[in-house]
Amino acid sequence: MYLVFIFVIDMVHVPLSVMSMFVVVMPFILLVIIQKYILHVSVRRDKGKKQLFTIMMVGFIPLLVCTVQLSINKYTSNFNQDRWLNDEEKRVHMVDDLLQEHKLIGKSNEEITKLLGAPKKTSSLETGITTLYYLGNKRGFIPIDSECLVLQFDKDGRVIEYKVQRY
Repeated sequence: MYLVFIFVIDMVHVPLSVMSMFVVVMPFILLVIIQKYILHVSVRRDKGKKQLFTIMMVGFIPLLVCTVQLSINKYTSNFNQDRWLNDEEKRVHMVDDLLQEHKLIGKSNEEITKLLGAPKKTSSLETGITTLYYLGNKRGFIPIDSECLVLQFDKDGRVIEYKVQRY
């Protein structure tokens, strides 16, 4: 079961949260409860205690691996300007934190370029400029498409709208 958890955590890039820890810890707690019950009804309790300890230790290792993976995902999900500028494929994991922590609406084109670097694509329209920042492969199990952050600037060069779009 934990192998599936590790796979899902890695593929979907699930970060550390109360809910993710609850889902990861519950099977271990159920394992301990079942083992305690088996030990309680068992005739050979001394041998059962050793087995219980061994099973709990073996069950604890995947729990620890899942917790470490969730923590790593939480760290890599936080916006970091150096990682943003140097690793385009990892931007997809940082974009939610970027949009939450940095108020992009109203920022000038220069401020955006200073924060995010040069855009992948820029197009001029009558209403203003649209820029596109490549984020990497789409999040999820089958990352076929790419995601991009699209910023719409007004005539004065200020962000009026942004969206994450799949291509």
